Amino acid sequence: MFSDDPADWIEYEKKQLRTVLGRLTRMITGTLDPHLARNPDDEWAQLAIAQLTGVRATLAQLAK
Repeated sequence: MFSDDPADWIEYEKKQLRTVLGRLTRMITGTLDPHLARNPDDEWAQLAIAQLTGVRATLAQLAK
């Protein structure tokens, strides 16, 4: 149950965003980076890394 203080809500939301950011970062570094290392010309992996890198940057800003 949330308190009535909006600062508590914001802190909770930021923690959730940091969790998502961590999972996304692990996806990029643990899955997409090795994929691209083995097959750098893979068009799908290049698109995925480009899109997810932008999402990661946005989440990092929101989680501050």
